[in-house]
Amino acid sequence: MGGDGRFVVGQYSFSTLEQAKKHLASLSQPRPAQPNFSPAPASAPKASAGPRASSRWVGQTEALDVGGRSVVLEFAYYGTPTSYEPRHDKSRIDPSLPIDPRGDRSGATLGYWPTYAGLDPKARWTYLDWLESGRSDPTIPIGYVFLFFYGLEQRLLVDDAREDVPVLFAEVRRLFQIYGENYSFQSYAWKFLALAAVYEPTEGGPPTQASTRNYELELPLDVRVRLGRRLRDDQPFDADDALSWVLGLPDVYLRTPGQRCFDEMRELWTARFAVRHPEGLRVRKPKAQVRYEYRAASGAFVTNLTLEIPDVSKVSTALVPLRTLLDACMEDLSAYSRLLGRDPEARGCLRGDLLLPQELRPSRPSLARCRDALGVGAPSAISAVDLARVLDLEVEEGSDKLPAGLVRQMGVALDALDLGCEPDRRYGPATVLRRNAILILFEAPGGGAVDPDRPAYLAARGMVEVAMLAAASDGEVADSEIDAIERRLRSMPDLQPHEVTRLLACGRALAADPPKVRAALKKLADVPPASKAALVASAIEAVLADGRVLPDEVRFLEALHAALDLPLNALYSALHRTGEDHGPVEVLRSEPEQLVPLPADEERAGVLIDARRLERIRGETTQVSAMLAAIFMEDEPDPQPAAAIPSRPEAARSAFEGLDAAHSDLLVRLMLAPLPRSEFDAAAASLRLMPEGAIETLNEWGFDRFGEPVVEDDESVSVLAEILDQLQPIGVPA
Repeated sequence: MGGDGRFVVGQYSFSTLEQAKKHLASLSQPRPAQPNFSPAPASAPKASAGPRASSRWVGQTEALDVGGRSVVLEFAYYGTPTSYEPRHDKSRIDPSLPIDPRGDRSGATLGYWPTYAGLDPKARWTYLDWLESGRSDPTIPIGYVFLFFYGLEQRLLVDDAREDVPVLFAEVRRLFQIYGENYSFQSYAWKFLALAAVYEPTEGGPPTQASTRNYELELPLDVRVRLGRRLRDDQPFDADDALSWVLGLPDVYLRTPGQRCFDEMRELWTARFAVRHPEGLRVRKPKAQVRYEYRAASGAFVTNLTLEIPDVSKVSTALVPLRTLLDACMEDLSAYSRLLGRDPEARGCLRGDLLLPQELRPSRPSLARCRDALGVGAPSAISAVDLARVLDLEVEEGSDKLPAGLVRQMGVALDALDLGCEPDRRYGPATVLRRNAILILFEAPGGGAVDPDRPAYLAARGMVEVAMLAAASDGEVADSEIDAIERRLRSMPDLQPHEVTRLLACGRALAADPPKVRAALKKLADVPPASKAALVASAIEAVLADGRVLPDEVRFLEALHAALDLPLNALYSALHRTGEDHGPVEVLRSEPEQLVPLPADEERAGVLIDARRLERIRGETTQVSAMLAAIFMEDEPDPQPAAAIPSRPEAARSAFEGLDAAHSDLLVRLMLAPLPRSEFDAAAASLRLMPEGAIETLNEWGFDRFGEPVVEDDESVSVLAEILDQLQPIGVPA
């Protein structure tokens, strides 16, 4: 490493260690075969010189004698100078100077600022080989490339050969593609190409990642010329103009997202610039004009340019918002950039496009294909595992429940697709999502986010839940019942359209997988009194929507009134009313009953009542009642004096507040390990509990305390993993 912090190999320096290693490795590699290279003889003859020739520029391919060797040249100065001309003598090929066929492929004899006259004869031979072979060998020492580049500079800026402008810039662009990894050549070639804005009539194309390189302490010349012409003609800056301006600033550096995702960054910049400046960016025209000093790579001359166009580098007022916009674009591409860093193949795939900012998603084919696969127009149903696979997310096999991280990814993906789903734990209570759980998808910009704690939305959600439970209480939900719920939602003035859409999807999800009625009704104990009437009205309206009332629906409504502590008289009167809104209620045809006719008065007059038999029947009835009570009631200990009953601390009777001792002991056993269903039934029986009732009691307790069930009932009975961590700090085993 040199004193300037650059890596040095021989007489050349490099900006990175990889570039230096690559050059060092090239020195030890055998020279690649070139079609026009002259092979070196087995013996090493002495260097030979050739005849003198007049000086001139060789613009087209021509075979010339150089040191006694016939060489095909183009784009080079050729001839023997009659006097010293420092501006041309750097690169002129003098045929009278000797050349040595042994060559100098490694560039060991090259100096820092090479000239053809100062080259070693062996280096001249290698230089002529490189010129004749098409100037395309990427392993050639960079000193030979610079020697040729000196001639191109001289032709443009010293001879001012306007007729050669297109071929000169085309040649430097070609060399830049081959040798641009060399920091030194990259810098000089970039400055030369910036002159194209002065010499060529075109304004250049859109900014590229290569155009972000700035090797000077001021705005690049091509940017100053391009924007100066806009200012001169009173034209506003478009998105590409503004991006070229801010990227050309010497103190602006593209962070990794800008470098790795430049095309996406430019697309995002264009979209956001159009929103902020729909008619373009107007900039104040400065009085200063463009002045530029070009220092030749050969060090042989300096050219000063003065252009009669405003110099945008003297304007700074509009740059602050442009810098802010650029930083925001790079920041919003950070997640996408990190994914490409880990998985370059994600570009153009759904998993990558889902991480793009909102402005870029509509144009991505992968998102359009995904929406087509989901077939979303009207609300539609899909299983959770199928949705995850369509979204290109990996689902572990063998697990019945989807991990919380995967569920979050599904939500983010749906937001990117402008789709919402229910149930969605972000916008309301929901249980653990199982693989086969039914989700309802619906169109919603940005995923249809809502504030689940807003009082109006919270009350409407409760109404939908109760109404859908009522509609599903007879075993099926009719379209007319869903329509009734929708009418009631749309009549609520405090709800926004996107909230109504989500609530309707919530209702359809409940219809597909209704919760347990008892647990759902128990949650209604805390409903404010003012909301009770609306809940009951929505439930009755849903029941009456299909034009008939079934016994199961009546039982549900009775349970609802009991849960809300409302009288049943209003329920029965509401069920018997008919109206224009719901049509007549269908009354099922009754079957004739087989009745026993009463005897005639004269027959009844002769009936005698046997008092002794009646008393015997009463006694037998009392004995049966006592027997049944003994069966269905727990055994009670023999009464003892209060002083004889030992005191037992409350914690010893139950490990969990709100549970009795038997259910608490059963929950403690389940916390230790899941129990097969047969073992669970035996454990419940040993505690004098009915298995199904015990599960329902534990889950109701879980709803009261955590808002979720506690026990999962499948082939085995276990405590939900997400609840187990919350139970351990509470539980105190007896």
